[in-house]
Amino acid sequence: MIASYEKNSDEQLLELVRNDDERAFDVLYHRYFARLYNYAYEKMHDQALAQDAVQELFVTLWLNRHQLAVTSVRAYLFSATKYIIINQLRKDLVRERHTSLWERQTTAHANVTEQEVGVNELKNQYQTGVAALPEKCRQVFMLSRSGKTNKEVSQELHISEKTVEQHISKALRLLRNHLREHLNAIVFIAVFNYFLIGH
Repeated sequence: MIASYEKNSDEQLLELVRNDDERAFDVLYHRYFARLYNYAYEKMHDQALAQDAVQELFVTLWLNRHQLAVTSVRAYLFSATKYIIINQLRKDLVRERHTSLWERQTTAHANVTEQEVGVNELKNQYQTGVAALPEKCRQVFMLSRSGKTNKEVSQELHISEKTVEQHISKALRLLRNHLREHLNAIVFIAVFNYFLIGH
């Protein structure tokens, strides 16, 4: 059945996606993932960030499928990926500025013991947040952070790649909320990017 979908144009597939057709979504995903990943990697020079950018694009595409008004699917996908990349690079710049400020303040006002306590608190909050994730969500998230690709995770757990993406997106959202509740703004930005994006 999926093979017959390959004959459909991008726009025909998108119309099927608007009608909640998951097979059409999978075909569209596999048709463009490699091209979008290569585009993102060329701009970001980071495999994990490039993969996350494309995953975020397709998760957003699925979640907003009923509201999309797109005339050219290819143009939309590359433009949306470009926007995600720019947004991520902007966040990285803000993170670097805040991290630099935080490091200067720490060096000027905190001793080694206080620094160790701070780092341990960050690790503890992260570990607490991960432990609080729903079981399947936590399992998918930890496998994805161990270096496995979405395809490898889906094969190991016998679930679809789209389900893997949804679990990762949910995990990031829940962890972001958990850390925001327990850390001040500057520390939150640094630790979220360090633990969840950088690793």
